[in-house]
Amino acid sequence: MNKLKIVGLIVLYSICSFAQKNEKPNIIWIVTDEHNFRTLGCYRDLMEPEQAKQWGDKVVETPNIDWIADNGALFTSMYASSPVCSPSRASMFTGQYPQTVNMAVNNKIMDLSYPTIASVLKKNGYKTGYGGKWHLSGDSKPGWAPESYGFTDNKYMYNRGHWKKFGMKADGTPFIDAKDKKGEPSYNMNGADEKSYSTDWIMDRAIEFVDKNKKDPFFYVVSLPEPHGPDAVRAPYDTMYSGFKFDMPRTFMEARNEDSPAWRKFDKRVKEPQKMQDMIATYFGSVKCIDDNVGKLIKSLKEQHLLDNTIILFASDHGDLLGEHNQINKGAPFEGSALIPFVVYYGKSIKPGTVIDKAANTTDWMKTFLSMAGIKNQPKSAGRDLTTLLNTSNSKTWDDVTFSRIHKRWLAAIDDRYKLAIDVSKSKPWLIDTKNDPDELINHYGEPAYKNIAVELAEKMKQYMKSENEPFKDDVKFMEKLDNVLLYK
Repeated sequence: MNKLKIVGLIVLYSICSFAQKNEKPNIIWIVTDEHNFRTLGCYRDLMEPEQAKQWGDKVVETPNIDWIADNGALFTSMYASSPVCSPSRASMFTGQYPQTVNMAVNNKIMDLSYPTIASVLKKNGYKTGYGGKWHLSGDSKPGWAPESYGFTDNKYMYNRGHWKKFGMKADGTPFIDAKDKKGEPSYNMNGADEKSYSTDWIMDRAIEFVDKNKKDPFFYVVSLPEPHGPDAVRAPYDTMYSGFKFDMPRTFMEARNEDSPAWRKFDKRVKEPQKMQDMIATYFGSVKCIDDNVGKLIKSLKEQHLLDNTIILFASDHGDLLGEHNQINKGAPFEGSALIPFVVYYGKSIKPGTVIDKAANTTDWMKTFLSMAGIKNQPKSAGRDLTTLLNTSNSKTWDDVTFSRIHKRWLAAIDDRYKLAIDVSKSKPWLIDTKNDPDELINHYGEPAYKNIAVELAEKMKQYMKSENEPFKDDVKFMEKLDNVLLYK
């Protein structure tokens, strides 16, 4: 054996030994903003074509995010605790419902007295970092390096905004590389490219963090501000889907009547056909750019022999209706708004191709990943440990009901098929059967065949309201509606 081969074997042994040195799993969370689950191939593959292809036959191919699902687990009934940015994100990182940590609505300051997954992992020897949008530290915009909440490396964390172009000063200080006429940071593209465009820039910071901290177990959050508006994406993604004629979703022209709840609102922006076409094309381009960057991360982890010992989570804070039910953005208990993509990879413990249909929400993430990291004596939280489902996806012991809410507007109890949504308007409670009515157009409340289902979900809702100090319990009109459901009248 010649000397070059011997040296090569020694280097390979050293690399493999390094990769095996860290027994604790690394964790990388990729969080997108306002992301419709139907834009991901792994979700479309589980759906009937009429549901999967809401915008026609032209779809976004997402092989890298699909790889996470194919080699890990996919949740079909993962919901935002509240389908709006700050409240949902607060739940992700604290395991608490948003009202508990002063984050019932956007732009509040999250209660510092509650531990976060970052603070717990930091105490247990993890290097912790965060890059991208945070949106849990008040009105500051962009608000670089806000209160860390346990993230030691938060240099590239900014509080809020959907900026398109980022830059770096000579001393490593980040900045928004676009300004308006007043000289203030702007959402303008300003020639953003593969090095400066938001998705690329933030992912590159994550890869740098991994390279710098790979000797120790690490936890890093890659928080991408896309595909949330404003609707703009860098080349070549800006024209990748612009030449296609998209269909409008099946529920685009849904009728309203006096019994429709307030969350079945009509958004006047969907009346502009060309604006909708441009919005969908840009949205698809943004998703494609995200997927390519996920591939870049996976490739880097493979090259550094870190992939097998790294938990990768891809999820979003909430959905985007993107024309469904005459609406765009979020805020309703519809699937496109409240149901979020959630796929997770961990080669050491998750069976490839696992599909979990049980209902869960963002409060469950903290406890789950602390358990996967082997953390004992976890802080008390409202969430549940999803490793029960990851290990035995058909667990009969799982209480298949979770909850989603919009402050002072509505509260929903949800299982893997039914939703009971009660709001504060004059409308009746709504009971949706997503199996028989996947378009979510029919209110089954009051039908004899659905009595037991409605009452059971109402009982669960009442239990939740008590245990989580839900503000709706003090709303007389809301409680009257809930009591009527319990009596089924």
